[in-house]
Amino acid sequence: MSIISKLKNKAMKKSREEKLKHFYSLCNEEMKILDVGVSSELREGTPARNYFLKNFNYDSKYYTGLGVQDLSGMGDLYPGKRFVQYEGGKFPFADNEFDWIFSNAVIEHVGDDEAQLMFINEMLRVAKNVFFTTPNKYFPIEAHTNVFFLHWDNSIFYNWCKKHRQWVTRNNLYLLSGERLRKLMDLSNAASYEIRKNYLFWLVMTYTITCTKSDTHCG
Repeated sequence: MSIISKLKNKAMKKSREEKLKHFYSLCNEEMKILDVGVSSELREGTPARNYFLKNFNYDSKYYTGLGVQDLSGMGDLYPGKRFVQYEGGKFPFADNEFDWIFSNAVIEHVGDDEAQLMFINEMLRVAKNVFFTTPNKYFPIEAHTNVFFLHWDNSIFYNWCKKHRQWVTRNNLYLLSGERLRKLMDLSNAASYEIRKNYLFWLVMTYTITCTKSDTHCG
């Protein structure tokens, strides 16, 4: 493993730990929580995969995981927890079915501006409070491709991906800047929201957004 990869893994591990600490400072035991963006596992994978699921602090009955992959075997790996597969778009849940949503680095994978706005509004529809995160587009290193700076320009980045990272397209990786993130939140059904900047040294590495559709503060 290269030095850059080691440093990246260490930074991302610290980032995940801080996000969980932040989330658990906001919610309480006996709150129903939806984990949006669960990945399928045939067996328990690396600690980074489904990090929130593997570090869920409350009774399993309060956990529901939602994902677009086949989650049929997840109940055997994680007894007592509920898993729901869907095809994207509208969430298969009733209004206000959950107290909280946790979604780590998913919104950048759901599609264009319209799809991202729908994703935010669906989270707000099914939960009273929403906690989600996303990488900062203008952090120097793009975490999915490990490219430096090219992702700052969409045209250059996606042309480079066609040659070097064919699995990456604008449909499955559309990064958010702080400005575009704020515009999406202003267009959303959120009555109140907060965007928190998460730093690596002096650079904004990721954003954490907490929001609600009611007039009650998320916390």
